Amino acid sequence: MLPNKNIQNLKPYMSIPHDIWNFKNYDNVLKLDWNEATINPSPKVFEHIYQFLNSGKLNWYPNTKNIELLRALSLYTKQDSEDYIEIFGSSDAAHENIIDVFLEKNSIVCIISPTYDNFRARANGVGIKTINFMLDKNFELDFDELNNFLKQKKVDFLYICNPNNPTGVCYDNNKLEQLIINNPKIMFLVDEAYYEFCKKSVQNLVKNCKNLIITRTFSKAFALASFRIGYVISHVDNIKSINKLRNSKNISMLSQIAALAALKDVEYVDKFVEQVATSRKLFLKDIKAFDIRACEQTETNFVLLSMKNMQEVINYLKQN
Repeated sequence: MLPNKNIQNLKPYMSIPHDIWNFKNYDNVLKLDWNEATINPSPKVFEHIYQFLNSGKLNWYPNTKNIELLRALSLYTKQDSEDYIEIFGSSDAAHENIIDVFLEKNSIVCIISPTYDNFRARANGVGIKTINFMLDKNFELDFDELNNFLKQKKVDFLYICNPNNPTGVCYDNNKLEQLIINNPKIMFLVDEAYYEFCKKSVQNLVKNCKNLIITRTFSKAFALASFRIGYVISHVDNIKSINKLRNSKNISMLSQIAALAALKDVEYVDKFVEQVATSRKLFLKDIKAFDIRACEQTETNFVLLSMKNMQEVINYLKQN
């Protein structure tokens, strides 16, 4: 039996090779290719994980309604209650759920591009067509043109990364909020994976805007990429719909414990974010001495570069 036609015709999501796991000694490697944190998680994470490993509960299924974690997230995201939050085994898993819950086969889905491609691949993989709205040559978003585009194309759903990946640009928050408010019939999925690095969010809208879903991850600033845990912030009614299909036992207990421990030490994350900002400023200054173009507007832990002989640079970095 052949795969369905959607899969046969699908342009797959292409992640770059994860060669580091093949290194015999990767303790001395500075890993920059997937935008993870360059430090270990908070010491509190190690402490709480160690306690759990010695608790004798590894044979149990995970907590399917971790109220303590949900409440910690509601405080962190400044929501009135935990009813506006739900956790997932990564923000990618949340995106898959959102596609299944909110999109129809004939939905018109707009993606602000270029951007993180996994959402597009998942939507196309289940037979949903996507259209792109392109950033300008400076990787900025023209909100007036976008607003007209949404109306012209009769868009039902919009996916936007803010800050964007791979540009690192954080869009004008006020304009993004107005776009969401002024288009109540369009569902907006705002991917805030890099929120901690720019501290700009539309999270204050979720209580009154049913057309907004925010996803975040613990993989970046919180340094928990290997644990695979993320979360959704949205209106209570959306969370209820999401939970009709969400498999509540798919978030491992180790991931839940790590996330809760990390939230108890936000100061550790904030200090790391400050270090990233300092390093980014120095890097952007020093890179000007080379024949390399950089997206200097970045507000994340990465910088988009354009250079000649890119593959030579990649090979050099691998070997050194």
